[in-house]
Amino acid sequence: MNRNNVQTQTLQKGEISMSEQRLPFNLQFFAKEYKGEEFIFAVKDSQGLLRPFNQTGGSFNRSFDEIELDTKDKTGSDYGKESVEVSLEGVVTEGDPFIDYMDEKLDNKEFIEIYRVNSRKKTAKSGLYMITSWEQSYSNGEHATYTLSAKLNGKLKNEDMVETEAPAEDDQE
Repeated sequence: MNRNNVQTQTLQKGEISMSEQRLPFNLQFFAKEYKGEEFIFAVKDSQGLLRPFNQTGGSFNRSFDEIELDTKDKTGSDYGKESVEVSLEGVVTEGDPFIDYMDEKLDNKEFIEIYRVNSRKKTAKSGLYMITSWEQSYSNGEHATYTLSAKLNGKLKNEDMVETEAPAEDDQE
C-alpha cells in the first residue's frame, strides 16, 4: 500500500502492462448511486428532442443470441445476433405532444429515433427504433397511462448532450 492508502496493482502480459488503482474498501461506501429519474427517454422530432411530460419509468434491454462453438480447436460460446429493446411508461397528460407524435408515427408505420439520456453525465445512446407496442390504459379512478415498446433497427450511437436554457416566454399583458 502506498502513502495515500490507495492500492496499486500492476498486471503484465508479455510486453503489455497496465496499472489499476483501487480505493480502500471502506471508501467504496461513498460511491453515488443512480436514481431512475436520472435516465430520461426522449424522441427526436422535426424540432429537436421531445420528452414525454410525465414519464414514470423506462427500461433498456440489450441481449445477444448465443452461438455454440465446437471445433477441434475450441469449444465454447460466441456472440450472435444482438437485440436492443426499450420500453417506457408514463401518465397521459393534457397538452403533451408526445402522445399525438406517437399516434402519427404509428398511423404512418414510421420508425422513431429514441434517446436514452444520462442526465448526470450529459450523454446519451440513440438509435432508430421500430415501435412494437403502443398501449394506452384508462382505468376508472386511476390516471390514464401509456406504455411504449420498441426494437432497435441498426446500431446505437453515442451522443454528447448540450444543456441549453429554455426559451424565454413572451411577456403577456
